[in-house]
Amino acid sequence: MKDKRGGKLICKRPETIVEARFKLTKKQNDILDMVFATIENDDKLEYEIEINKYAKLYILKNQSNVYADLKKATKSFEGKGFRILNKEEKREDYFPWFSRITYLDGESKIVVELGKTLKQIFLDVKRACFYNIIYSLNFKSIYSQRLYYYLKTFEDTGFRVDNLEELKIKLVCPSSYKNFSDFKRFVMVPAYEDINGNSDINFEYEPQYTGKKVTNLKFYIKANKPKILNEHTSLPNAATEVSATLAEPEEEPIKKIMAIMADSKITALDAKKILDTAKGDINIIKEKYDISKITPDIKTIVGWMVKAIKKDYQALTSNVNSDSFNNYPQRVYDYDELEKKLLGWGN
Repeated sequence: MKDKRGGKLICKRPETIVEARFKLTKKQNDILDMVFATIENDDKLEYEIEINKYAKLYILKNQSNVYADLKKATKSFEGKGFRILNKEEKREDYFPWFSRITYLDGESKIVVELGKTLKQIFLDVKRACFYNIIYSLNFKSIYSQRLYYYLKTFEDTGFRVDNLEELKIKLVCPSSYKNFSDFKRFVMVPAYEDINGNSDINFEYEPQYTGKKVTNLKFYIKANKPKILNEHTSLPNAATEVSATLAEPEEEPIKKIMAIMADSKITALDAKKILDTAKGDINIIKEKYDISKITPDIKTIVGWMVKAIKKDYQALTSNVNSDSFNNYPQRVYDYDELEKKLLGWGN
């Protein structure tokens, strides 16, 4: 299914599939992407996927690994399928992904045969996401891929809200991700690092609470200038372009911030939030972090840093001689709290 606007290697993934519950490996999902980039609105149920066409898009030192991995993934599709919830009829339907899937060794091809009903599901969609396959193939995890599809589907609205438990079920997260901190660490942080800067969208997310428990996630989505292929780019150069792109600017500043704040053990996601607040100014971040070291009773360092940058906290100077750290006096005030006390609001 090609995007009616044209372009090479554009996938169309129906929202029904995006929102379905299924468990696949990263390479199995890569094969699905290749299928979505191949099938058309026609009478065919059987399609051939030429692996040579896609192997060039992977950023790998050894391209031969692609063939071995895809061959293994093809064989492991046996018994794999997905479930679609039919809310109107209050039932859940199960579909196998393929009626048949075969890896043709000598020809470096994968042949897939779709069931008639499944092909119709692929075609009869009210909503779908269109994306260039080169992004999804180079994400590092299946969670990154699937979150990317969720977000792309709602790129036009700019946001979506997901119930956290339902999202875990769709992603088939292990029970060990019960706590939000684990879900954030193993799902959200890798996806954030994969998608932002390495694809055609950026996103932020906001945990929503019921009491003290995170129950929903609100995602904010915005288009990002495509950095990789466009319809005029020749396929053989794609991997070179991607490799140059993914080495791009944002990774280095984030690493610098994590090094500056090494004592606080912040995540890359936290570093990105601080970097965005400081509008990329590393010196401001270092200045405020130095101030944090002599500021008592900081509950969360990331929240404090964001606030300090926005409000431009300054260390209060004094004529009193005292020991200092990095030339700052030992006492620093939170100006919001100080203002409240002066106005009598804190009593």
